[in-house]
Amino acid sequence: MLENFLADLKASLTASPIVKDIEILDEFVTSVSGFLDCRVLLIDESELFVTEYFTVLKDKLYRDKYSYHLQKNDKLIKRWDNAPHHRELSTFPFHIHMKNGVHESKEMTVEDILDEISEIIQEPTNRNCF
Repeated sequence: MLENFLADLKASLTASPIVKDIEILDEFVTSVSGFLDCRVLLIDESELFVTEYFTVLKDKLYRDKYSYHLQKNDKLIKRWDNAPHHRELSTFPFHIHMKNGVHESKEMTVEDILDEISEIIQEPTNRNCF
């Protein structure tokens, strides 16, 4: 189960038309948990750092922690994560960091992130919006 989840996660990144290159920084899978940490170079030269910790308990997969950090020229654009802080947000623990602060967010997956980013960087008028 965990091996398939990790393979699907990497396949989603590989198949995306906005992904130029992927560098796996660290990954592991055991019988009860897994981890992926990678740097994804996007077609507009921005970088997406993907980190996911996942576990399985009683045949159910849990995404315990995630972070999707989007930056360009070493400057934060957005970071979606579920770190258990910002309890003031109605979507706790899900939130997004942007230049102007921390905001509510739904729970995100790598597919959600790629979809959101692709809407921005594939529009010809917004090609260099980051």
